[in-house]
Amino acid sequence: MTARKALIFVAAAVGLFAGTAVASPIKWIPVPLGNHTFGQLQRPEAVVARAGPSEVGFTKTGGCGCADGPTGPEQFDVSRSGSVWVFDVLNHRFLVWQRGRPAHAARTLAFPKLDIRDFVLGRNGTLYLHAVYAGPPAGDSGASLWALTSSGEVLWRAKALTGSALRVGPSGAIYSVGVRSASSWTPLTTSAGKPLSLVQQRRGTNSFQPLAGGLHLVATQVGPHEAHFALVDRKGKVVKAWRVTSRTQITVSRALTPALVGGDLVAAVDVSRGARTEHVVLRLSARGMQTLRSLDGTATATRVGRDGRVYQLVASPKTGVRVARYSLGR
Repeated sequence: MTARKALIFVAAAVGLFAGTAVASPIKWIPVPLGNHTFGQLQRPEAVVARAGPSEVGFTKTGGCGCADGPTGPEQFDVSRSGSVWVFDVLNHRFLVWQRGRPAHAARTLAFPKLDIRDFVLGRNGTLYLHAVYAGPPAGDSGASLWALTSSGEVLWRAKALTGSALRVGPSGAIYSVGVRSASSWTPLTTSAGKPLSLVQQRRGTNSFQPLAGGLHLVATQVGPHEAHFALVDRKGKVVKAWRVTSRTQITVSRALTPALVGGDLVAAVDVSRGARTEHVVLRLSARGMQTLRSLDGTATATRVGRDGRVYQLVASPKTGVRVARYSLGR
């Protein structure tokens, strides 16, 4: 794709956000990655949680990897206080590690009657679940969003437009990602954590991820060797835009939800060659790229924590579960 076509492509995306058919010219910040060297993975600054294979549920697939449904833990989150939560999906429970005590989970929280699809920890410590009854009892309201205390007490449950994932927005509101499209964001609660009606959820759905300061993120894939990230304000004006290029094949990563850290955009691309994939975490600033982290491509999930660090969950029936923490630098 030519530079002019790429410009039109991103301008069209921004125009959709602004509600217009045109957008102002974009001043790109170039981020050339060059040729990617596989196998040179960053070492974590710390392992914040671990559990052996006998402590977590895994499904045996007979070596073919063809089992239906989850084969082990795939979801985790880190609270503001630094506790680590991992959902042990096959045992219908959460494992919770205290900050600074990674060797053993401090407690478990079991929900045998719920089919939990995803979860997120709110600002006030509330546990939000995208869940349905495994066997709907009489009187079930069809609720799919649950709010619980950190000890498992139900605060409320409500009907929600649920997509592929739950995330916390910049105001503290809970969002569902992927309701209308893979990149759409639908608010499910207020910033205070109160449930919104289905009508309010539909009206609040946006095609692009909300960020602090009223900004939104437009992330687009432009061919096999180029990706664009743009910060757009409420009027549809591009505040900053990065053109990431690589001689090795790249795609915009869905393993990490982008976030603003110290005014910089932290995002990721997946770099691949054949069957081999690694996550490349980028810290994008007005000067280009400040830091780059190549992380394990077999990881189940990657998160930007509230502390501005990157966390990664790796789960294997041979080694168990490990959550590692990586510093992004200044």
